[in-house]
Amino acid sequence: MICPECHADYLNHIKKCGDCNVSLVDACVLDLPIPEMTWSALPPFSGKIYADMAGEILDNNDIAYYLKMNWASSAYSIEAANLTGDIVRIFVPKASFEKASNLVASISGEAQ
Repeated sequence: MICPECHADYLNHIKKCGDCNVSLVDACVLDLPIPEMTWSALPPFSGKIYADMAGEILDNNDIAYYLKMNWASSAYSIEAANLTGDIVRIFVPKASFEKASNLVASISGEAQ
């Protein structure tokens, strides 16, 4: 269920939006626009462990992101092992790039 005003998502048993006080509708019937987003790459991380640490910081600060690893690491699930030269990239929305960069600077080795 979703609020047609603020687009907040609710469990199926809830019938009214807590903020807008309007009846909720089935999310499938809404034609919500999909925002176009430009992604920017943060400095590379040496291994998945450091990238996961950075991801947790981004999660805690409500910054969307996605990871991009090399093919062998992701295909064979050897992400816990730090392979020589294994680089993980994190991409964040361009609008959040500066904040994200500052938050993860000490992990990426880009601290100033």
